[in-house]
Amino acid sequence: MRLRLLPSRPRHFWWLVVRPLLFAIPFAVFFCFLQGSSFDKLGDYYIGAAFFSFTITLAIAANRRWVAPRLIPSEQSRAGPPQSLQIASYAVAAMLGSVAAGVILHYTIAPSTFGTGRDIMLLLMFSAMFTVLFLGVIYARRSQRLLIQRIREEAENRTREEQELRVAAEIQQALLPPRIRAGKGYAAAGASIPCRTIGGDFLEYFDLPGERVGFALGDVAGKGPPAAILAAMVQGIFTTHVDKDDGPAATLSRVNQALYKRGIETRFATIAYMVLTPDGRLVSCSAGHNPAYLLGRDGAVRRLEKGGLLVGAFGDATYEEEAVTLHPGDTLVLFSDGVTDAESPSGEQFGEERLYSVLADRKAGRAPEEILESVLHATRLFAAGHPPADDITVLVVRYLGNPSTS
Repeated sequence: MRLRLLPSRPRHFWWLVVRPLLFAIPFAVFFCFLQGSSFDKLGDYYIGAAFFSFTITLAIAANRRWVAPRLIPSEQSRAGPPQSLQIASYAVAAMLGSVAAGVILHYTIAPSTFGTGRDIMLLLMFSAMFTVLFLGVIYARRSQRLLIQRIREEAENRTREEQELRVAAEIQQALLPPRIRAGKGYAAAGASIPCRTIGGDFLEYFDLPGERVGFALGDVAGKGPPAAILAAMVQGIFTTHVDKDDGPAATLSRVNQALYKRGIETRFATIAYMVLTPDGRLVSCSAGHNPAYLLGRDGAVRRLEKGGLLVGAFGDATYEEEAVTLHPGDTLVLFSDGVTDAESPSGEQFGEERLYSVLADRKAGRAPEEILESVLHATRLFAAGHPPADDITVLVVRYLGNPSTS
């Protein structure tokens, strides 16, 4: 990188000419009063002060060009706060500039500059004053530039991160299935609302051999971008291991092994996975996930709790499944713990009792999308604007009956 003696245009005129002339004014007035001279001598003092100011400016410029960059690496001196060696070099440069100005004045237009010991002491004192003034201005401006640069960089980084998160959120939403889905013998509605821009929950449908359909809802450890990346990975692993003609327990076992072998820290996830056949046979398995609710058309409510440990934590984890027979009108509700862990402004949690009351209220709506919206609305109303502590994901599946039989 090419170093310059003076700042680049158009600032060099200000730096070399205007600023020294301005600095000389207060010192000329000070010298005039200090010597007890009348105001008609102020011009003479101003000439001397301006000479000192120009000489010190050149000394500081020379130090900036040849000395300071060699004391510490240039990238550190430009990016970080002033270093002690740099400060000392500028102080020495300013003092030498003052002494050089005094010597030149003594042998040119002011022969009495070093006339007595008192004159020498005054020169050194004024040199120190010039040094403090110049260094104060230099480092005040430098600190101002560094502060402005840091604020600008932080604002640009925030804007870039927000843009990246918005794009990531759009991609994540695109990976989710449509909010409403219908197939042979069933109707479903699901939604995932991240507590931040992107989240760690996912839901998915799988069309399986024999006109079966699979429903999965997962919740990975953590929040934000790391959780979103892990959720996308788990969703991809799940998709690649779900096509075989077997049950949910075997599928979750394969997913657990695949995720465990990745060796990623905080790679844990809870998953609820269920397979529905056209004749109404539902096989379910929960890998550490919240038990699903089965709402009978007759008003009965049942929890599907069988399964095993969360996936990714233990390589030897085993899973068991349970099978129930659905009747037309029975409804399955899967949810993440963001629903029950939703907090009110006072810190109270929504809890499963409130969720049960929402699901048991037949006025909440019989269509899956209406039940879905009733749960989301209840959590929003309970939170009363309080930011959600976790991602909220709900999946509602209604069994409509065997289309072949009907």
